[in-house]
Amino acid sequence: MPAPDESEPETSEGPTDFFQPAEVRFYALSPIGFGGTSALILIIVYGFYLVVATLTQRPPVFEPGEAGEMVMTQVAWIALVLSLIFTAGTAFTESGRHMWSRESAPLIAALKPSGVIEVEALNAGIPGRWRRQYLIMFVVGAMAGLGFNGFMIVSSGFSFIEYANSVGLWFLVVSPLLYGIGFRAGVDVARESGALKALIRGHLAVDLFHLERLAVFGRIGLKAARSWMVMAAILLLFLINPNNPQQIFDASQLWMTIPVVGVSVLGGLFLLTSAVHPVHKEICAAKQAELGRIHAEMDRVRNRALAGDAEAASALAGLTDYEVWITNRPEWPVSSGVTTRFSLYILLPLLPILGSYIFEKIADQLVTGTPV
Repeated sequence: MPAPDESEPETSEGPTDFFQPAEVRFYALSPIGFGGTSALILIIVYGFYLVVATLTQRPPVFEPGEAGEMVMTQVAWIALVLSLIFTAGTAFTESGRHMWSRESAPLIAALKPSGVIEVEALNAGIPGRWRRQYLIMFVVGAMAGLGFNGFMIVSSGFSFIEYANSVGLWFLVVSPLLYGIGFRAGVDVARESGALKALIRGHLAVDLFHLERLAVFGRIGLKAARSWMVMAAILLLFLINPNNPQQIFDASQLWMTIPVVGVSVLGGLFLLTSAVHPVHKEICAAKQAELGRIHAEMDRVRNRALAGDAEAASALAGLTDYEVWITNRPEWPVSSGVTTRFSLYILLPLLPILGSYIFEKIADQLVTGTPV
């Protein structure tokens, strides 16, 4: 979606111009849908590596293993994992845009009328006032990616020309983009989290008779957490040792991979709770306010009820039932389905381990013709 002209006037509600990252525009222009476009990005990025590795043979994609079988080189495997991370990072940006689009109507139903403008802004894109922060963080990330290449050149004892005439060329091109998208994602998470919390604080409408309307916040938190679980799953692929099909886990990578995966899982939990905890506080406050009203009314009719007034006794009994009902109302905007799905999402990191083993076996069969 093209960004509106930045010269558009601002209103009291804030800037009226919005923009979308380049990858969102790429998805918008693609005629093959979300899944097809994501697959295309992976093919382009890793295909670029395969071309460079094939042309330079420094190193090749496959090499003979200890038993004479052909196995994927460690660098080729790392490039594949980085390509998956790159693809996931771009896909998450697009899926986040779709999430706000799908959840706009339920979100508006959970808010006061004053919150409609803010929801429409979330659905429109990134406010123009954030353009500078996004650009700065992307540039900082890109510089970090170039710094990674510099470290690889120095630690390997290569000259720049030697590095560029190997698969290092792929890392020189891809890592600045990968780091840039990663750094920029931090700004995106902070912006959306802040906007959602402000929306809850200023516009949330808690109707104790229709708490199901607030389940939208549980879904938003769950979808954000899912992205982190998928990223944790991809990061676990660094533990795979493609050079030894008999021992697929590379213990030397544990010290680096496990903490990062742990942070990803905790990040998913944080995003889920940050979406639902403010709503939880508002529900609790609404329940306490309603219980206060009930108790005041019970105090008003109590003496007449105890004195034998049948009408007051009936009112007190009804108020007692209402008090129990209010007390038992759920305080978290999370349905049992959301809880179950999040529990299953925690298992996502285990899936690539099995998938990578199957991939290695199939690749070995395709290259050598040996049975799987």
